[in-house]
Amino acid sequence: MSQRLFYGFLLLYLLALLHLVTTLPIGPHEALVYYEDHGILGYLAHLCDGCFGNSLDFRLPFLLFGVMNIPLFYYISYFYFKNSEESYLATTIFLLLPGIITASVIINIAVIVIGLVLSFIILYEKQHHLSAYVVMVLLLLVHDASIIFFIGVAIFALSRTEYYLFSLSLLLGVLSLLLFNGLDIGGVPKGKFLELFGLYMALFSPLVFFYFFYALYRIWIKETKGILWYISFTAFMVSIFLSFRQQVIMTDVAPYVIVAVVLMLVTYHKTLHVRLPQFQQGYIVGYRIVMGSLVLSAVIIFFHSTLFIFLKDRRQHFAYRFYQPYWLSLELKKRGQNCYTVKDKRVQYQLRYYGIKECSSLDVPKIHN
Repeated sequence: MSQRLFYGFLLLYLLALLHLVTTLPIGPHEALVYYEDHGILGYLAHLCDGCFGNSLDFRLPFLLFGVMNIPLFYYISYFYFKNSEESYLATTIFLLLPGIITASVIINIAVIVIGLVLSFIILYEKQHHLSAYVVMVLLLLVHDASIIFFIGVAIFALSRTEYYLFSLSLLLGVLSLLLFNGLDIGGVPKGKFLELFGLYMALFSPLVFFYFFYALYRIWIKETKGILWYISFTAFMVSIFLSFRQQVIMTDVAPYVIVAVVLMLVTYHKTLHVRLPQFQQGYIVGYRIVMGSLVLSAVIIFFHSTLFIFLKDRRQHFAYRFYQPYWLSLELKKRGQNCYTVKDKRVQYQLRYYGIKECSSLDVPKIHN
């Protein structure tokens, strides 16, 4: 991919992100964080209160983190490719992933964790070890599932006999357990393996995920394994093991898995270039199909609201939970009604954000499921 084409894509991409951020109503999880979270997410969600009069009031910090991750990922790609054209292509693929798009436009911890993981890898590879250790501590404080990251780094350090990094990772992993109680593995075992793979396919898009899975496996079997692979592969395997017992929270593992998407392109290039030109055609066609599916999924996310036109039942839309309380608030305001009560606390918070309070004993009760 040429520099001119990449920057043209990047401009359109940022404009599409801005459009999505400002037009998508507040979601149920976002509303819960906005009114109940008193940690870093709640602080960031209130940082720009009243500044714009739209969804940027609570989403701007997360959009900025998403934008900052772009040069970080581009910089990491330089560790794996010899020319800037391949780095542009890798960054484009990274930005088109559904998980990266959604992480950049809604309130979530993943977009912050991705930035910290990318920063750590850059600092480590550039041998700025002290700064890398500071980022590890920040990750401990920011993410309550950071033990996954520390396990991956510890295994890598042990394989390279870097005992100082191993000791620090082990220490921070223990602190993560003590501070946040690690990962919840209690309760009755429930098989969620297929559900987990469905979530990963939504995160990457189906065809991209299958090739990403193949790339992780191929590197495990045949290739030299770097710190990025150890972090991603460890998080991926932890999520699989947990899925046999319980539902996996994707924000716990996804930031550590998705950063390794650059390895997928490295594997593709190695597979392609070891073959004679007459035997490359099948791989090139496969690449175009995968890229086409990725572009299609990105377009659907950016212009998802148009899909409501083609659905007989709006509830079938994947973003219905974002829009329904907003539409309801508009309808209630037209009726002159300023209160409405629902049993779902998150929906109640969504209505509250749009000026519809919960009905009290002095109001006419309106209780709905």
